[in-house]
Amino acid sequence: MRAQLREIAALGGPITLSFVANQLLGFVDTAMVGRLGATALAAVGIGNGIFFSVTVLFMGLILGMDPLVSQAEGAGDRARSRAVLGQAARLGLLLSLPCMALIVLAGLLVGRVGIDPETSRNVLHFMLGRLLNVVPFLLVTACRVYLQARGHTRALVWSAIWANVTNVIGNILLIYGDEGLVYFGLPRIGLPSLGVLGSGLASSLAAVVSFGVIFREIVRREGVVRAEELRADRETTRAIVRVGWPIGTHLLAEVGAFSIAGVFAGWISPQAAAGHQVALSLASLSFTIALGMSNATSVLVGRAVGRGDPTGARHAGLLGIVATCAVMGLSAVVFAAAPAVCARILTDKPDVLEAAVPLIRIAAIFQLADGAQVVAAGALRGAGDTTSARNANVLGYYAFGIPLALLLGFAVHMGAVGIWWGLTAALFAVASALVIRFARLTPAQMKRI
Repeated sequence: MRAQLREIAALGGPITLSFVANQLLGFVDTAMVGRLGATALAAVGIGNGIFFSVTVLFMGLILGMDPLVSQAEGAGDRARSRAVLGQAARLGLLLSLPCMALIVLAGLLVGRVGIDPETSRNVLHFMLGRLLNVVPFLLVTACRVYLQARGHTRALVWSAIWANVTNVIGNILLIYGDEGLVYFGLPRIGLPSLGVLGSGLASSLAAVVSFGVIFREIVRREGVVRAEELRADRETTRAIVRVGWPIGTHLLAEVGAFSIAGVFAGWISPQAAAGHQVALSLASLSFTIALGMSNATSVLVGRAVGRGDPTGARHAGLLGIVATCAVMGLSAVVFAAAPAVCARILTDKPDVLEAAVPLIRIAAIFQLADGAQVVAAGALRGAGDTTSARNANVLGYYAFGIPLALLLGFAVHMGAVGIWWGLTAALFAVASALVIRFARLTPAQMKRI
């Protein structure tokens, strides 16, 4: 057990750091835009929710390569790993255009779902700024899965660090313009203040830098990408899509539920939507720890399946779930003990703080369930089962959680607090279903794809 814990820590540590650093991009955006007021903060929250609701479906399709690569690595089939990477990168380029079209369409339609005109206009501006983020985002996903399966995770951390540096500088220059320069004691140079549009543009620049660092690492280790690696291989592409479609719909169901909750909060008031965004940003930051351990667990389970060791796969999966719950318990204590202190990291507006604090307390309650469900989903993915997580999330959120959120939030007049209790109930239901599903997998069900 100790050896497996060390293996999870050695692989999961850098992956988790990279995810935390990547999450800091949105954390910094929220903190910097939060100084513009509740409307701008609500717009960035809703815009980010819509952006990720659209992109996670396409990202999920790319993530279909995850068990293919990790199982190939476990079997010692290096050529298969590289072939899957080439087809996943090609797929990412092809998917970027429809993804961007859907983002623009969503931005144009956001005003028709009950959001006030000023917030809706800011949502569209922010999403237009993030539009160019799509291509590097999908390519980074493919390269990250490949590097983590190979165990080369250091570049993931450096790419996230450089992306954060780019994002901070970009935010200062593009959100505030000359005022940002003056704040740091620099002279005015005629830069305009772009507000939420500048935040979106800074995020796009950061994504380009992130991809550059990761791509350079792959080239350094394995040589330049050859043109024939990007030529169509229908069999491999079909395998990626077949495995990735349930992953994409699972992620869409989960992220979409929280995005819908953001829209519900927007129906209440801009302050409620801003409080939702602050609490969600904090919960998302702690979630990245679980997400990193989920990816490490998926790789270890996949490698064990690839080398024909279902017992080792089961031990790796269950150990990953237990270890993650222990770690997530720490964030639960922080959220419960100091919700106001956490909220002030992101905003200094009294009305937003008042809305955010009770939601952060609820976030403390669902930390263990959030960690358990994402790691169980990763363990199932490594074992080749990508449909169970999809089914559990669709049923958990849309047959149970969202209706309960509407009931508590509006019929019972609990507001945003009721909305979050509905989501919390769904998280516990999903976590229970996925942990039980993985624990009941038979050796025959753990097979190489």
